[in-house]
Amino acid sequence: MTKTFKIGEYALGGTIRVSIPKTLTTIKIDIIDSNFKTKKLINQYIYYSFDRIRMERDLFQITSGYWSDQILAWINKSWQSQLAKI
Repeated sequence: MTKTFKIGEYALGGTIRVSIPKTLTTIKIDIIDSNFKTKKLINQYIYYSFDRIRMERDLFQITSGYWSDQILAWINKSWQSQLAKI
């Protein structure tokens, strides 16, 4: 599952893309420059387990508290729905 959060000025780069594979092996958070011409990857965080505290810490460095909570809620919901399918 992949979801793109187009946050704008409240996040580093403006766009955050979160990817969770169906195998639940990793959680990948990409920080993307929202410039329409480049769409360049600025930074990437990869987590090999559902470590909420570490993800929360990293998200607070790149975006506001509101968006950190929104992204973590989506990750949690997606993770739980994939676990239910296994």
